[in-house]
Amino acid sequence: MINNLNNLLVINKTLDLGQILFFLGVFFLPTALPISGIFILISLIISILKSNESPLEDRWNLPVFISIGLIIFSSLNISLINTPIALLEFDKSLIWINLFNWIPIFIGFWGFQTYLKTSEQRITFAKYLLAGSIPVLFSCIIQNWFEWHGPHQTLNGLIVWFQKPIRITGGTSGLFSNPNYAGIWLSLILPFSLSLLHKEKTNNRNKFILLSISSVVTYLIFLTNSRNAFFGFLISILFIYGIKKAFLTGIICFIVLQTINAFIMLFSPESEGFISFIPLNLISKISEINFGLYNPRIIIWRSAIYMISQKPIWGWGASTFSFLYLGNNSPWKVPYSIIDAQHSHNIALELAHNFGIPTASILIGSVFFLFIKAWRSIFFNQDSNNHSLFNKAWLASSAIVIFSHMSDITYYDGKISLIICILFSGLRCLIRDNK
Repeated sequence: MINNLNNLLVINKTLDLGQILFFLGVFFLPTALPISGIFILISLIISILKSNESPLEDRWNLPVFISIGLIIFSSLNISLINTPIALLEFDKSLIWINLFNWIPIFIGFWGFQTYLKTSEQRITFAKYLLAGSIPVLFSCIIQNWFEWHGPHQTLNGLIVWFQKPIRITGGTSGLFSNPNYAGIWLSLILPFSLSLLHKEKTNNRNKFILLSISSVVTYLIFLTNSRNAFFGFLISILFIYGIKKAFLTGIICFIVLQTINAFIMLFSPESEGFISFIPLNLISKISEINFGLYNPRIIIWRSAIYMISQKPIWGWGASTFSFLYLGNNSPWKVPYSIIDAQHSHNIALELAHNFGIPTASILIGSVFFLFIKAWRSIFFNQDSNNHSLFNKAWLASSAIVIFSHMSDITYYDGKISLIICILFSGLRCLIRDNK
């Protein structure tokens, strides 16, 4: 593994320029988004220019480009044609600026497939991703135990490592602005780390390095105090090692967390040293899960559904949710809006609110069928390739994305939206490769 990690920084002369820039973009993605964005954007342009096929020849691209057309029309409708009274004081330019969160990512689903066609390309991607994520682990460690706080920035603030104090974030976040962002990043890379560890059979040094990375990632997932990250950890175990080991791991985690909780109740340890090593907030969050009407998530979802019912076809426009949800400057006020929320905390509701139910249905339905198709391709055709375990890891990361976005939206972080785009693009390639 050590030789592989060293080779990650050496450009293979047999690769074309687009592939090289794509891998470099992946390497810098978790730590330096602007630099990564430049590499990835150029690689995407090269991919599009070099493509000899129309994107519409692949049926999986059809719903993506149909959705782009619907999104653009929805934005035109809400900002120029049929502006509702509730948005008269809203800055309509924000609707168009927010489209950069969506349209380039959708185009990337098609364009990135050039660099993910084969199993070897996808494995190399995973190695670059893991190598580029090592600074994330470092940032979490020094934030949590050495109290190295920020923000630290360079290039006039284009690159920022937030490094917020734990007492503010409520969990380890490292260079990310929020523990939920750090949590999903860590949970997304864990399946790849575990699959590469399982694949390494001969070199004990490489196995030790991969085991160390996997262990640190797992421990930091717990320290983020993110429930979605914790369930992402269980999803990784489920896909990589099977349902029995996943069930056993869940039972062990439950027993350990309950033991820690009992210890806390008996001895009430409050020292910072103890708190920095034990995921106290995660224990309370898991034990307090409920689906009552006054759960904050339920309140936000009810408000989102109410707003969607007012404009079900074309939606309200991107970036308008928080403005309407709070209702401070609107002629009417959304029911149940008693807590702050910047988005709807559910990707299906978010898409329906922004662009209408038809667009949301097309996109969510396409993701669902893509995932199911990949699932069948992996679990029912395991003899068709020599990388079954790694394919399961890819599917696990995609499942973590889908699961976490049912109750939160980390998509709006540029690093995470790009990695999501690459994962689903790779799913499409995986289906084609197995077929």
